Amino acid sequence: MKPRLKLYIPLAIEAIATTLTVEENGQRTNKVDERYDGYAASLGAAIITSGITPAIAFYTDLYRSSESGVRRFHILKIITAILAADGVTIANNNNSITDKNALLYHVLVAANQTSGFKEKLLDATIAVKLALRNFNHVKTS
Repeated sequence: MKPRLKLYIPLAIEAIATTLTVEENGQRTNKVDERYDGYAASLGAAIITSGITPAIAFYTDLYRSSESGVRRFHILKIITAILAADGVTIANNNNSITDKNALLYHVLVAANQTSGFKEKLLDATIAVKLALRNFNHVKTS
């Protein structure tokens, strides 16, 4: 296993636990909506086949309506947190890595200036996919 994945998987587990897990009775559970598994699985393929910019733009679904709250941009928020923890400075318009479109802004403005960005992005995507195996997948409304 790549050394970077060994670093990224625990970061992904922590980010998933705080971002994607379902709340029941006001507490976080070990359950994640099953759609996130599909989102995480297809992101790497989208980056490889379409390129970084189109894939990240597609996943930045800020204005898509969703009654369940399941949105692709949550996967990008987790990846952004992983990359930031690895020392990648995410350039964005609000100077906040928690901004919902921080990764898209970084890709459009500064990704070419980040050494090895595509490899780190793909490794973070793989880490999220592997980390999701540690959670129960459920169907939410």
